[in-house]
Amino acid sequence: MDNDMLAKAIVKNKFWIVEDTEGEKIGTIQKVQNGSRDVVLVKGRQRTKFPSIKILGEKHNIKFSTPRKSRAKKSPDVYGYPAEGEVHNGVFDLEQNLPIYTKIEKSKSFFCAGHFLIKFNNTWVKNFCPKLLTLDRNEWAGPYRTDAEMVQALKDIKGL
Repeated sequence: MDNDMLAKAIVKNKFWIVEDTEGEKIGTIQKVQNGSRDVVLVKGRQRTKFPSIKILGEKHNIKFSTPRKSRAKKSPDVYGYPAEGEVHNGVFDLEQNLPIYTKIEKSKSFFCAGHFLIKFNNTWVKNFCPKLLTLDRNEWAGPYRTDAEMVQALKDIKGL
């Protein structure tokens, strides 16, 4: 294991995948969860503990890469349907055939990802990521992945 290797951070300062010069995975490095600076190199069934990441890197000639943050901000989605805000607890409700999520980790208020048509007072209204409660209380159509799909569905509903 003394050839040049690269450790790619998977979880910042906690977990790395170690690759050889050809990019083949040959092991992992894990931070020990005891408040110390200890790390463990895992290769196959062999586990070797080191007092620090620096000492491990020097002993095995491992270079550590830092993950680069993507400049292009990825739009949030739930199972391929666009979402609004941060996505937490994303699930696909099989009973209602809806991609649902919360905007906050511990929230109990669910939103439906995608574009929808909702009927309010006999009028169809376009809506993006409505609350699940709104759909439960009204007639609706969707979800649609794009605004264009939703507009076409509205034309179909109106018979245009």
